[in-house]
Amino acid sequence: MNIKFEEKYIADDSAIVIGLPENIKELKNFDELDTLLNGLTEEIISANVLSDEYGKVTTTGVTIQRRYIKVIAVGLGDSSELTALKVQKAVGKLFQFMASEKDTKAQLIADTFAFEPEEVADAVGMMSAVSSHGLTGYNSSDKKQFHDELDITLVTKADVKAGYEHGAALGGSITLARDFATMPPNMLYPESFADHLAVHFKDRPYVKGEVKDFDTLIQEGFGLLAAVGKASVRKPRLVTIEYKHPDAADDAPIALVGKGITYDSGGYSLKTRTGMRSMKYDMSGAANVVGMMDAITKLELPVHVVAVLALAENMVDGNGMRPDDVYKSLSGKTVEVSNTDAEGRLVLADAVYYASTKYSPKVMMDFATLTGAVIQAIGEDRTGVFTNQGRKFINNLLISSKVTGEDIWHLPMSELEDERVKQSDIADLLNADFKPGGASFAAAFINQFTEETPWVHFDIAGTSNTSSSTPFSKKGSTGVMIRTILDLIESGTLYE
Repeated sequence: MNIKFEEKYIADDSAIVIGLPENIKELKNFDELDTLLNGLTEEIISANVLSDEYGKVTTTGVTIQRRYIKVIAVGLGDSSELTALKVQKAVGKLFQFMASEKDTKAQLIADTFAFEPEEVADAVGMMSAVSSHGLTGYNSSDKKQFHDELDITLVTKADVKAGYEHGAALGGSITLARDFATMPPNMLYPESFADHLAVHFKDRPYVKGEVKDFDTLIQEGFGLLAAVGKASVRKPRLVTIEYKHPDAADDAPIALVGKGITYDSGGYSLKTRTGMRSMKYDMSGAANVVGMMDAITKLELPVHVVAVLALAENMVDGNGMRPDDVYKSLSGKTVEVSNTDAEGRLVLADAVYYASTKYSPKVMMDFATLTGAVIQAIGEDRTGVFTNQGRKFINNLLISSKVTGEDIWHLPMSELEDERVKQSDIADLLNADFKPGGASFAAAFINQFTEETPWVHFDIAGTSNTSSSTPFSKKGSTGVMIRTILDLIESGTLYE
């Protein structure tokens, strides 16, 4: 996207883009807007050509200096009710409309949005990237992303460059995560994923990384991750990405752990034909952690963060993991496998134990498309959240989720589930018991390996991808929780 910043409108063949609140005449710059539109503002409003209904995009045309100029307006409703989130959604709908109309060149009059110009610029930076980002790159006739063809001039007297750059950085990180999740499993597998990440983060300041291959995982005792991935010809990897800014206030890092099952057939507990469809998305937890790290490192936030990604394919062959097998974890605890399709909790068990003991984090969060049970419990529009610290620990997380509109729901995990995961007759733990409350069981299983580190588990099975368009995304991967975690970290409230 080509972006320019101007203090006033300069007539050319670009479309004029405005926000249209209900009380537009009360805007401080109404007279300037009216002059811009050749004194036709009153006429346009009274004729109901353009709508101020929130989220509705309408168009008209005006003649300026003998040029016929297209005017695109997005309704903002009552300006007193506007929030940063509502502005983002409106701007997202605006860019989706522009994409459908192939309007790639526009001057956006930021001061008409009845909100802080820097927040509007932030929304433009992010939403221009994420709202129309589609599944491209694999069709022989694929063209450029709409975002790549945009030529936008932000018109405002305010200094909004920093706001735009922040939004653009975050938007790029979200689309990066989506692109990884979208990649076909014959192209993205543990080794290739690790290679992509090594190249991507190679020149980032304050970043160092490590990749453990299959032989190293076996030698170092990652028994569960190795067991899940051993059936595939594409062997598992454990990737760590550590970022430590010199101004980080706390030496103990934030740990972000991602489930990265690049394809999940279910193993010997084989999925059905329909159940196996779209299982390339089973690495969305790892992809979204990559998006978080990408944003944190691009913005050079003054924090210490480490990402641990457990990457594997869950396949079938004569050497594969079977129901009734028992494996020793990195922690030394043994696990009886009752369901090979409950593999995500196994790779996370080794990963969270490694993160806890290697880095002694102040807080640890894991992200995983873990259970269908969470969808049955709270639907496809909410992320299930579990913690070993009680509700107070996640209060600020709940606030950040309200700010970003990424709905989360605190779900229970108690001694009841702790007892259930210890029901094996021959091992320390059982990986599944086929009873109701499967999401809580899975969370309790992972908690056996956290070493009492303050921990939050995000089950994103329902929210990691969508079959319908929203202002933040077209169908496909969503990059869920990237915006929320960035808001939590940037707000400085993570440890409160």
